[in-house]
Amino acid sequence: MFLPRSVKVKRTPDEDRSCTAKKHKLSSGGSLLEETTEFQDCKSVGTETSASTYNLSETVQEHTEPAAADLGVANTPLGKDNQNTDEDGSLEEPIKSFSKSQRWAEPGEPVCVVCGRYGEYICDKTDEDVCSLECKAKHLLQTQAKEKQLRSDQCTDSQAEAHLLNTPYFYKDHSFILGLQDEQVENLKLQLGIAVQGQQVPRPIVEFEHCGFPETLNNNLKNSGYEVPTPIQMQMIPVGLLGRDILASADTGSGKTAAFLLPVIMKVLKETETPSALILAPTRELAIQIERQAKELMAGLPNMRTVLLVGGLPLPPQLHRLKQSVKVIIATPGRLLEILKQSSVQLHSIKIVVVDEDKKLFKPPVLVFVDCKLGADLLSDAVHKITGLQCTAMHSEKSQVERTDILQGLLQEKYEVIVSTGVLGRGLDLVNVKLVVNFDMPSTMDEYVHQVGRAGRLGHSGTAITFINNNSKKLFWDVVKRVKPTGTILPPQLLNSPYLHDQKRREQQRLKQLQSSLVTGDNIMDIIKKHNKNNSQR
Repeated sequence: MFLPRSVKVKRTPDEDRSCTAKKHKLSSGGSLLEETTEFQDCKSVGTETSASTYNLSETVQEHTEPAAADLGVANTPLGKDNQNTDEDGSLEEPIKSFSKSQRWAEPGEPVCVVCGRYGEYICDKTDEDVCSLECKAKHLLQTQAKEKQLRSDQCTDSQAEAHLLNTPYFYKDHSFILGLQDEQVENLKLQLGIAVQGQQVPRPIVEFEHCGFPETLNNNLKNSGYEVPTPIQMQMIPVGLLGRDILASADTGSGKTAAFLLPVIMKVLKETETPSALILAPTRELAIQIERQAKELMAGLPNMRTVLLVGGLPLPPQLHRLKQSVKVIIATPGRLLEILKQSSVQLHSIKIVVVDEDKKLFKPPVLVFVDCKLGADLLSDAVHKITGLQCTAMHSEKSQVERTDILQGLLQEKYEVIVSTGVLGRGLDLVNVKLVVNFDMPSTMDEYVHQVGRAGRLGHSGTAITFINNNSKKLFWDVVKRVKPTGTILPPQLLNSPYLHDQKRREQQRLKQLQSSLVTGDNIMDIIKKHNKNNSQR
């Protein structure tokens, strides 16, 4: 049965529009709600409102509902006994039979799960929002189809589970791979740019079918868009399937995640102890991406549950899921340590540990200079949101305590990027900073020298990258004189700038005038004659 959302109560139109009647579903026997029944005003989607209590000012009778087969006559007006009357004597509208009769939902109102219109009613069998009898019938048909498919999938999963658990998996080179000569394999590696180090490294695969994966996993690979393995996958997958330790490096987007996920899946598939694998990622964005891909590849495989442990999300739900016999943990180091400190979770059963793109192991922090405090805050937020790097801003509005914490965090590699005004440009030996970026060119060459000097302290080498535009045109020639002797390749836009050539010409003129005023052995007699001539004219 339906319960309309438009129950008449004493409240404002806005409250009436956002109110739902989920708290009071009528029974199938058509019982009445008492006049003193209380219910809470429900919250609109995306809006934070406090719960308010109202009293019904009249008796509300349940609307009768035609069966799905009687939709053709369902728009017959209700009789007087089935009509609701408020204090003004207005009539309650009959239940809408067709979706097209329903209006579109206002912002914050419930939405029909079928067509997206105003979800005025609640389906008694599923508790979902629907707009009409038509959409309810469609919704129930969809629900039945999903339940049927789920039962079919469960049956298939049970068969696949029995097959997978009873069939031990051991990786061995495919007959096609074994049939290749050593020269052919080395030529293949050379053409694909595969370089390996280590003892008895297995040959790379050429197709995923060479791995002997279960059919479910092969189908998941195809559904995820993997037709043929990439070079990093060709070499890394067989090494991982043999249980060897791996340190791999490849370009972004080359398929590294699938290259380690596939061996992880096959290794933990038969494991009975949980959790069995731990994947560490430096940022929550990367961890979320890894878990999404892991779920795609694990779909349909028995008992292959994952848990995502990252900061920025509530801890209790993550901790609860961690205890639900999960096979694979995908986590950021900070949240994992937090969970281990606050709970009794044991990770002794973990047999595989993967560290994916842990930038802190290989990349020192970066110091970025800007010309104003607002610029530091905005750029810091942008860098963190776009790259996921741990970033903070440093400027004069920070308290001394905050400044000290930021500097300690920089030295302890807590931050990967610090965006600062000139407050960090002088006097600090930040020995772990290897890269300085002048996002805004300083106003003077003296300040520029101090800022770029933050990299490569105490005899260490470093790199400075400077962005320059016409706002800094008065320093063009000074920058070229300072940077060019270091062997740095300067951009042609700078070298061809008319401002630079004008500054260069003026400096050459000044040097020429200065040289003409100096006394040397070559011009001393000319200076004496000129001096005598001037005196005689006086």
